[in-house]
Amino acid sequence: TDTAVVTIDTTAPNAPVLDPINATDPVSGTAEAGSTVTVSFPDGTTTTVVAGTDGSWSVPNPGNLVDGDTVTATATDPAGNTSLPGTGTVSADITPPVVVL
Repeated sequence: TDTAVVTIDTTAPNAPVLDPINATDPVSGTAEAGSTVTVSFPDGTTTTVVAGTDGSWSVPNPGNLVDGDTVTATATDPAGNTSLPGTGTVSADITPPVVVL
């Protein structure tokens, strides 16, 4: 009879790292390559994207983020293991520039 060794992946990926977030630009970051990243916004909406071969990912900014909001992201690897959440805080520059004449 033949025997085989089967390795089962039971290790969750590391939490995604979110790049600095503002009120308008896409929300981006890094996670385990090939993992499905689920991004959750303060209004309760979520969006998913697959991290690229270099681990980078990006999703559209919903356009309703305000200064101090928290955005979270989890990564789920192909084996179904889900990471702890990574978080980022919105830093929206809402101060108009001062024009000196």
